[in-house]
Amino acid sequence: MGSAGSAKKQEILLESGTNELEILVFTLAGQRYGVNVAKVREVVEPIEVTRLPQSHPSVTGVFQLRDTISPLVDLQHCLKLSGLSSPNEGKIVIMEFNDTRVGFLVNTVEQIYRVSWKDVAPMPNVDGVNDAPVTSIAHINDDMVLMLDFEKLVFDIGGVDLFEASADKITQSKARGDQRILLAEDSRMMRQLIQGNLVKAGYTNVTVAVDGQEAWEKLEHEVALNDGTGYALLITDIEMPRIDGLHLTRRIREHAGMKGLPIIIFSSLVSDDNEKKCQAVGADAQITKPQLAQLVDLLDKLLEEARVKDPAAVPVTA
Repeated sequence: MGSAGSAKKQEILLESGTNELEILVFTLAGQRYGVNVAKVREVVEPIEVTRLPQSHPSVTGVFQLRDTISPLVDLQHCLKLSGLSSPNEGKIVIMEFNDTRVGFLVNTVEQIYRVSWKDVAPMPNVDGVNDAPVTSIAHINDDMVLMLDFEKLVFDIGGVDLFEASADKITQSKARGDQRILLAEDSRMMRQLIQGNLVKAGYTNVTVAVDGQEAWEKLEHEVALNDGTGYALLITDIEMPRIDGLHLTRRIREHAGMKGLPIIIFSSLVSDDNEKKCQAVGADAQITKPQLAQLVDLLDKLLEEARVKDPAAVPVTA
């Protein structure tokens, strides 16, 4: 495979809310790994790298491609896999997420596969597995492909500032604690980061779901009990096993007992194309994952709008 550039990506863009994804499969030390094609900008041959002093051990340096300078991460070193990789061999997978462009050095690139999120299983919640930088396992051609948690990998390299988690940027309000928030996010690290910052802001009543399927089940349970969602607002990632955020949003908008629920899509995949998809399925707002302080402001805005529509709702004040 020479490139996953814009022309190729236009051929494989998916309809909004179909619960499908395209996975680029690559190898490291003989193991197959995958990434959502929505994060991939292109695949290139090895390129000249300028080394940086005192950089993270997994960052081999920076490279320039056209007008953009990006860091190059040795993914094999980052994952602590056996064997050595060479910046002069293999392929560089250039990804863009969280408003950041990063190159990842891999051994080989296999191809792109289209799969249903139903064929992607969440990581088991057991000791010794939770800390692995893997969000899920895709079943492709009777083999397991590990879906890497690139947010966690970049977080570990770049630090907490990359996700704008500074508490001094977030105002607090006890009134926010009256609002029940449902958070659907498959990355354990991102769940903890988002929930922690919501709690700092006063949104202490947060229920978490590890993927869209669990979020849907929680919503269905509330509707069965209360003839309503029971939640004031949903925050959902796009890229999740079993049911993704776009399909989840579409299901909610098509359900008579849930369709009025305010929904924020909070994802590293919010691009111009994905923004159109979010609008198409009926999301109220989209925001990128680094903008944690802005997320609180957006919650306040949407909940205030919901209060105006329903005066019986508890007001949210700063």
